[in-house]
Amino acid sequence: MQKCNTMTRIKFHLLLLLLVSFGLLSGCSQQNDRAVQSALNTISGGDLAAYFEQHSNYINTPIAPAIVNAADVYRNRTHNIKVIDLRPEIEFESGHIEGAVNIPTKDLMSYFRNTIDAKAFDTIVLVCAKGQTAGFATGLLRLLGYDNTFSLRFGMSSWNKAIAEAGWDKSVGNELVGKLETENYPKPAKGTYPEIESTASLPLEIAFERADTLLSKPSKTYLIDYKAITGNPGKYFVINYWPEDKYLNPGHLPGSMQYTPKKALLTTTDLSTLPTDQPIAVYCFTGQHSATVVAYLKMLGYDAYSVKFGSNAFINETLKQTEKKAGHYWSDIHKNNLPLSTTAQPAADDAPAVEIKSVQGGC
Repeated sequence: MQKCNTMTRIKFHLLLLLLVSFGLLSGCSQQNDRAVQSALNTISGGDLAAYFEQHSNYINTPIAPAIVNAADVYRNRTHNIKVIDLRPEIEFESGHIEGAVNIPTKDLMSYFRNTIDAKAFDTIVLVCAKGQTAGFATGLLRLLGYDNTFSLRFGMSSWNKAIAEAGWDKSVGNELVGKLETENYPKPAKGTYPEIESTASLPLEIAFERADTLLSKPSKTYLIDYKAITGNPGKYFVINYWPEDKYLNPGHLPGSMQYTPKKALLTTTDLSTLPTDQPIAVYCFTGQHSATVVAYLKMLGYDAYSVKFGSNAFINETLKQTEKKAGHYWSDIHKNNLPLSTTAQPAADDAPAVEIKSVQGGC
């Protein structure tokens, strides 16, 4: 009997010790959680927007979106230019611009801050397959003060015809020709801005931290298909990022509101009319301008998405017939036949003939 009582006491003390240990661990965990929470700083997206406006004010300036044509890159390839290719390694190795480096978007901020002296280059060209990933990344880098960064217009699709055939050629469409809405939807009343949490406290360091986070995520977190809008009425707050006169002619996606490029998204104009509790979809002509805008909105804490290929995805033929700026639509005039470099260089007599299209864009 005494042995049984002793064993019972031992088990009791062991259980008590486990409970105390668990309590201590739990308490430490809660303290650590509180320490992490207390280390985070909260800033209003409106305050961060005001900071950007006081400095470069990039998306509201004439240079936005910062885009360069393939022909210009080729002609100036011997100058002080750095080309950064953001495509997957397998695409890069199958053919890229000579001298380009292949950097995944998730490593882009580290590359700029720790590997190169970015401001030592006259021009840094960011390249992707079709232009929108590079447009998003360029938008973020411009906000951080890298004023020599540009994205390649229409991406590698404009560099070489072979890439175009699998790229922009397959991305345009005309499903909504003659079917766009012409009703004028007014903007909502002004409201509040998103709240942003960061381990940094100074605006520029907050911006660097947010840019690194945004670039570490896949493109599906900032790009959507236009059918996501037409197939889900009311889900998205849709922004028609076109000049006002084009909003009603040729029309706009269902329910979309017109926000004038380079003017509407200021703290002094209509930025605070955007919702903080609803995903925002922005479309322009080609997707490269809206990708820049979405980079800005995401930096400010909005849940924003750029419509892939812009209105070229659903009214390409209309744009080819009505737009004066060639950069607003995709067509054969943008397809160059510039040389591609590969890991196994072709013999000189096997190199394709170089064909340069000098069409200027505009966005």
